[in-house]
Amino acid sequence: MARNKFGLARKIPAEVEQLVRKSCGFGCVICGAIPYEYDHLEIEFHEAKVHDPDDIVLLCDTHHRMKGSKLLSVDAIKRARKTRASENSEFRFKLPATSRDFEVNWAGNIISASDNSIVVDNAPILSFVRTDNELEPLLISGQFRNRYGQVVCDISDNCFTSRAEHLGDFTLLNNRFRYSLPGGPMGLAFDLSDRGIDIKYAYHVKDDVHVFAQGDLLQVGNLFTSSKFRASRFYDVKHGIVVESCTPNFVYDGVDLNKFPANEMIGAQCSRTYAGVYIERLQRYRISSNYDRL
Repeated sequence: MARNKFGLARKIPAEVEQLVRKSCGFGCVICGAIPYEYDHLEIEFHEAKVHDPDDIVLLCDTHHRMKGSKLLSVDAIKRARKTRASENSEFRFKLPATSRDFEVNWAGNIISASDNSIVVDNAPILSFVRTDNELEPLLISGQFRNRYGQVVCDISDNCFTSRAEHLGDFTLLNNRFRYSLPGGPMGLAFDLSDRGIDIKYAYHVKDDVHVFAQGDLLQVGNLFTSSKFRASRFYDVKHGIVVESCTPNFVYDGVDLNKFPANEMIGAQCSRTYAGVYIERLQRYRISSNYDRL
């Protein structure tokens, strides 16, 4: 492992990196962009005796080079960090290219829909618009929410944006995006490339609708009906899965999804339909807390 003249290792300890990410709002302190680099601000690494989280910032490649070439002063970066420390700060990533055969993998279930992957009350989690642009033949938009109904990741025309206020941590290693909620539980995890998005974990809640993905399981449903999918494939459909809510403001804390009545689909294939699966509401109920039988 590379070390400086004081014996300080180049690798920053994980606990220090987490403090830096949090203080910088999980993105470049100047523009909020990801990916980023950890930059020793006033005391350069070769002169540092410790990895001081108060003297390390996140900088994207452009602003890291601007700092190195003296186009961006330390004072300006310090002022920017104070602004980034706000819980309302945003960080973002622009997928620079997509492919026409962009594939959506929900925990081992492939949903290749022409318009929308999963739709909750007419609001798509992922939607697609075809273009004539050879570099971006597909524009992706949508929203991923967490188990409390808060938006974790907002997507607009291939730009992925998140707010620091709803997160405990965020990491990006190679193409692996990982969002943690305050307190530590996983909020969202996916691998992303120009050829597709592979969703490793999601617990998307809107009213009483849940969309849960982990391991080889995708479970989608509302308070009274749900479906479990494993190794299934949806292709050449307008909407992969459509689900409607039955009651507003339902709270999923302490709810065991295994107790939901569910149909199981293993190795199923759906094609050439308006919607691969349609989970409709029975009627609108008014339930404002956890349902006792769950």
